[in-house]
Amino acid sequence: MSNMSDRSILEEQYRGTSNLWIRKSLHEKYSVNPVGFQKWIFDQYPFRPGMRILELGSGGGEIWEYFTNDASLMKSGIEIILSDISGGMTEHLRRRFAAPVFSVERIDILDIPYADETFDLVIANSMLYHVEDVDAAIAEVRRVLKKDGLFFAATIGIHGMTEYLDRALDELGIPYDLQAAASFTLQNGAELLEKRFARVERRDYADALKITDVEDYLDYIYTMSSLNGIDPERRDELRRYFTGRMTDGYLYIPKENGTFIAGGIR
Repeated sequence: MSNMSDRSILEEQYRGTSNLWIRKSLHEKYSVNPVGFQKWIFDQYPFRPGMRILELGSGGGEIWEYFTNDASLMKSGIEIILSDISGGMTEHLRRRFAAPVFSVERIDILDIPYADETFDLVIANSMLYHVEDVDAAIAEVRRVLKKDGLFFAATIGIHGMTEYLDRALDELGIPYDLQAAASFTLQNGAELLEKRFARVERRDYADALKITDVEDYLDYIYTMSSLNGIDPERRDELRRYFTGRMTDGYLYIPKENGTFIAGGIR
């Protein structure tokens, strides 16, 4: 089993919000695309009055700040269930989203505690590659979606930040868990979704990082140290490596992100 889907490691990773905040901060400070990824994803959702929405793996829930800042959406009768497998994350979500439109539950995507055809929209962003059995997870999502419902699943590609870091670690001879073999990516996601859904669309988000302070990137790397198994004692070596690859005052790192939109009964 990859560390990317090891339940005990993931529970430790997402016990609180500090790791998520460091990762979010890197993207906010250095992303080239002026429209942030969270806002871009939010803008894809086809909200309509009275919808029932389930988000799985909500994490810190940042994306829903755009919802709370829109008075018309808050008055639209939409019901949103935010959820996470981590108790720490769900407690954070309950404190952050106290408005009646939101409810928060601790849910495992492999065992969603709702009846068939309950939701108009199910969301699972940047989390399916953490699931041990992706096909079973997608089947559960399909089960709780209404016949005309939609599933949004944002994810990474194998040619972005993951590939960039993997190549650096290979050059340095630093052992790590192979994250490029993540189980749900932009490259294989459509094939996996098409087993359960009649229609699958991929939408890509164009972006990159221009990092002026390598320490911020090292902090990002080491928030994931339990996932990729990188020895903290190699930090100085990594600092020298990435500093040596800065051009015109910044380190350029490609990003590959996007979302799938799936619907229709297979």
